[in-house]
Amino acid sequence: MNIYWNSITGHKVNIARLKTLCREDMVPHSMLFSGIDGIGKRLAAQAMAATLLCHSPVEGGACGHCPSCRALLSDTHPDFFTVVPQVKKGTACIFIDDIREMQGKVARVPILSASRVVIIDDAQTMNDAAANSLLKTIEEPGGQIYFILITNSIMALLDTIISRCMREDFAGLSPEDISAVLVDQGISRQQANYLAAFADGSVRHAMLLNDEEGLSLQKTAMEFFSACAGRNLDMDMVWRLGTELGEMGKADRDKLRQWFSFLAMAIRDELVVYSGSGVTLYNQQDSFRINELASQLTEHQLIAMLRLVREYQGRLRYRVSTRLMVESFAIKIKDLLED
Repeated sequence: MNIYWNSITGHKVNIARLKTLCREDMVPHSMLFSGIDGIGKRLAAQAMAATLLCHSPVEGGACGHCPSCRALLSDTHPDFFTVVPQVKKGTACIFIDDIREMQGKVARVPILSASRVVIIDDAQTMNDAAANSLLKTIEEPGGQIYFILITNSIMALLDTIISRCMREDFAGLSPEDISAVLVDQGISRQQANYLAAFADGSVRHAMLLNDEEGLSLQKTAMEFFSACAGRNLDMDMVWRLGTELGEMGKADRDKLRQWFSFLAMAIRDELVVYSGSGVTLYNQQDSFRINELASQLTEHQLIAMLRLVREYQGRLRYRVSTRLMVESFAIKIKDLLED
């Protein structure tokens, strides 16, 4: 577990604000850390928890030496709790039993620290029963207790939960920050720079790309976009895409989410070329291909395609058949281009 603010790459403004709240003893009992996956939200939540539990915090950060900090580092702190989704049939969900189990644990008085801290990871995966049960707890927390919710999708949370939490929105990381993290993990500087260009602000996305499967996803997304631009998207491709990506998404929705991200990058690059703005392309290795396709789709079509990509990325939060979802997406794209 991370207990130090200086272990987090980027997010200097967020970290400074959170440290100030800790230093001035103004931390609200419910916080909501939001942003795309793989940018350090969880690390920030852990550092925040460590600071709140620390016996001798230093300038808004955990000291790293007290019994509380040592207990966190050894994963034995009796006043620190986490709630994470259960994965069943390829879908992650936090159920009401998970929330009730947490509520039972935090009902007792603190043992080692002056307060208790609960981190709820991927809070957007709570079902309605779990969310409503949590709402009652954060409305009337018993004693000195802090809740930190982490989410990649604010829209998937109940408005009543959002309104009762202090929001801390984390932006995507810069390519330079992502590249530095990848180099620290043993990836060559040249490869790290290449991956960072595709990462869309996320170290996690960069790591997914750093294997043959990730490269295959990027290639498949580019081929689909090329078929769209060349008006070669037929029903055979729709069914084939539904089978291949649907089965992959059934086993690992993160990979399907990544495919949609790669497709969004290709569309974004085409919009950049269309506008003539000179902004650096994500797909620098395919820049010739991107430029070659530039005249084949209108700006209206590109924007409509991007909206569909974002819509279907959001649908991955729900328990739907990934195969049917991919087929539905491809058919809507086909209809859009034929209008």
